[in-house]
Amino acid sequence: MYISKLSVKNYRNFGDGKFSIPLKTFTAIIGENNVGKSNLIDCIGLILSQDITMFKKRFLDTDDINSKTKEKFKKSIVDIIEDDVIDESKVKFPEVKVEIILDELDEDQLAVVGDWFFEQTFTKAKLTYWFKPRAGFKRQEWIENQVSNMKGILSEGKMNKEELYNLVEFPIEQYEYVIFGGNNPTNKCDPYFLKMLKLEVLDALRDAKKELVANGENKLLYRILNKNYESDFVEVQTLLSDLNAKLKENKKLDSIKKELTTYLDRVSLSNPSELNSIDFNFSSPEVNEILKKLSIVYGENPVSIERNGLGKNNLLFISLVLSHLASQTDEKTKLAFRVIGIEEPEAHLHPHLQTHLAKNLSKVNNIEGMADIKKDTQIVITSHSTNITTSIDLNNLVILYRDKEQIKFHYILDGFSDKKAGREHIKYLKKFLDATNSSMFYARRLILVEGISEQILVPLFFEMQYEKTLESVGSNIINVNGVAFKHFLEIIKNGYFIRCGVLTDKDAGKKTEKRAENLIEHYRANNDVISIEVNEDTFEKELIRYNLKGKGRELLVKTFEKLHPIKYKDFKEKWAEQIDVDEYFTNIENDKSDFAFALHEELLKDSKGFIVPNYIVSIFDFIMEEKNEKKTN
Repeated sequence: MYISKLSVKNYRNFGDGKFSIPLKTFTAIIGENNVGKSNLIDCIGLILSQDITMFKKRFLDTDDINSKTKEKFKKSIVDIIEDDVIDESKVKFPEVKVEIILDELDEDQLAVVGDWFFEQTFTKAKLTYWFKPRAGFKRQEWIENQVSNMKGILSEGKMNKEELYNLVEFPIEQYEYVIFGGNNPTNKCDPYFLKMLKLEVLDALRDAKKELVANGENKLLYRILNKNYESDFVEVQTLLSDLNAKLKENKKLDSIKKELTTYLDRVSLSNPSELNSIDFNFSSPEVNEILKKLSIVYGENPVSIERNGLGKNNLLFISLVLSHLASQTDEKTKLAFRVIGIEEPEAHLHPHLQTHLAKNLSKVNNIEGMADIKKDTQIVITSHSTNITTSIDLNNLVILYRDKEQIKFHYILDGFSDKKAGREHIKYLKKFLDATNSSMFYARRLILVEGISEQILVPLFFEMQYEKTLESVGSNIINVNGVAFKHFLEIIKNGYFIRCGVLTDKDAGKKTEKRAENLIEHYRANNDVISIEVNEDTFEKELIRYNLKGKGRELLVKTFEKLHPIKYKDFKEKWAEQIDVDEYFTNIENDKSDFAFALHEELLKDSKGFIVPNYIVSIFDFIMEEKNEKKTN
């Protein structure tokens, strides 16, 4: 069994348009901050979590309801303030819904979800969390009270009508939730069966150190130790009883007891029915109390958890969770299905450990001793780490991103065909989406360039134009190392609809001179999200051509002098008024990256008067959405 589809409406940053995302048995959700990755795991928790704190969280706070939906709701009340008759039907009270579809059920699982089928094949089950106004809520009366209050404020002239919606209260105390199966809201889920489905979450702010000590019944280590122990700890109990007997024979302790009793008799009121008797012993010999005294130590030379590094403690915690899953394969646990959600598994880990962990998490079903997990465990991770991203099979990688005010998703390999071209794209991406290039999946805008020179200079050109960095506007620059634009652009074309600009050369007179033209034609239908700008010759020649004279010439000459101090003497007089493009380029052609670094240094000192070529500025305008018209060529 696994959750094949998750749907959300009006929960936190997910609005009133139903958001649905397919999930896999192992899914890695990536994307920028505050895009809703953690919220998706929380959504699953509203239905499946057995954590005692989640029972309270199912009664949502006002902040858990989508802010735009609340604003629309409040404004709908303001809109009827001048109506003669208050019509309740004009006000739509927000509701939160979360749905999960359970798929690929085995025979044992079918017995658990038997009341939750929702289609005629009886092969899939659906569970829904619904947070809505309670049945007895007097909506009409509540609306009339709100309108009456606003009319009073309006009559005082302190606020205008447009500002009033801020004063509308939200009746969160009049809300209730229900979890039901199938398509029938009256088919409430039996808690007995719902308990057989479970979510374990390692949240981003997890305190691994606390969970690795079994000093409380809610701690993960305690739950593992305390599961099905029966007679496993009888020997420990016996030893503890023997130890307590030895304590009673200890003369030192006996002396201390008598002394304490003497002073207790003096300071206490006399009470014949309550003697001042004290004793010493170790904690109760009950197994659960013994277990609470246990903690993990780590390493060949044991280090306590309190003194262990954060990274190692996080790895131990994740291992503990996996051990917990393995220990639940016993039939006595009556657990039919569980989801494990791990937020930011990269927390406190250096890059190599991140990579190693990600590869092993995605293969957890194949770990020896955990084969039974495969049929009843689903893993969902969220991450900001490019090392995690590049260590996971692209088939399991889904991006969460914003498209204007909507949250959308895109599986990296969605849309690639099974034909030769599609297979080539996938092969290339799996090979070249390294930790640097995979940062594109955390961006809002992209610029693809051919080589290192553009990668060095284009970000600086953008800063010169906009007085802000590419990073500050959520834009990444990707060096495709040649002309492999199509492999990356196919991801955009197939559904990752963020703005992407391409800077490329015309390659006139070369075998590849039709390449740029063909690229433009191939993505013409996608020119709302893809813009391709072509220079006349090469990137370096274009920079020289736009800066033949004036301040730009000055900067280029200084750059040349830094690169070739001896050759510079031959051209100093010749380029005094104007640079010769071909002559300058011929002398830097074999040092393009050095030229880019040297020019970058000069521009950092003083960029005033240096002209950025139009084709580059055009791409800047496109990714910043300042060019709204459709491109026609």
